[in-house]
Amino acid sequence: LWVRDPLGPRARLLPLPPGGGSVLCLRRDRARELNIPEESLYVKCNGRLANDEDELQSGVVYSLEPRLCGGKGGFGSMLRALGAQIEKTTNREACRDLSGRRLRDVNHEKAMAEWVKKQAEREAEKEQRRLERLQRKLAEPRHTFTDPEYERQYREMAERQEESLRIGLQVIASKAVSSESGKSRKRAGEPGKSETKSEKRKCPWPALDEATGSGCEDDNKDDSPRASDRSCPSGS
Repeated sequence: LWVRDPLGPRARLLPLPPGGGSVLCLRRDRARELNIPEESLYVKCNGRLANDEDELQSGVVYSLEPRLCGGKGGFGSMLRALGAQIEKTTNREACRDLSGRRLRDVNHEKAMAEWVKKQAEREAEKEQRRLERLQRKLAEPRHTFTDPEYERQYREMAERQEESLRIGLQVIASKAVSSESGKSRKRAGEPGKSETKSEKRKCPWPALDEATGSGCEDDNKDDSPRASDRSCPSGS
């Protein structure tokens, strides 16, 4: 027969006791060999629970399983208390329909079909919004600003600006006229100076001047007494 121990990964082949034997004898022998209390083990035959009175059969797999200690209870009350705290949900997306498909996938397919169906309408609405936006930009603004005080100040400021510009132009024109008159006066006074400077006559022939010994200057000297003689009678 095949026996699998609690800590063994595989089943071992053991000889069948002479004269057969019971499941209880197998459990006692394995508990004594493994140094485990007999009450801590139970036997399963081919995956099913075996009674202690059952006889051992050749070629059958017997598994010795450790017993698990139970709790103190109260798990049901804990579940009831926890269930009262959990909110009821209306989300059934994870549920399946009769064909085995999840409702989430079915709803997504329906939404996609609706979206594709309304694609043309969305394009038309988008084009309409674009045209309306262009018309709003091309249209004249309807906002009107009416403030009498502002308009009065605006007119006064324009008048003052025009008056200031006119006065400035007049000042510039008067300055230009005065400068032109001053220049003309200066030009009129320049011939007198030239006449005074030209009173000193120079001899046109330099060689003759050297030969005569500056005769031109003598002439000037001769002229000066005549002028003085002319001035004397007027003084008397």
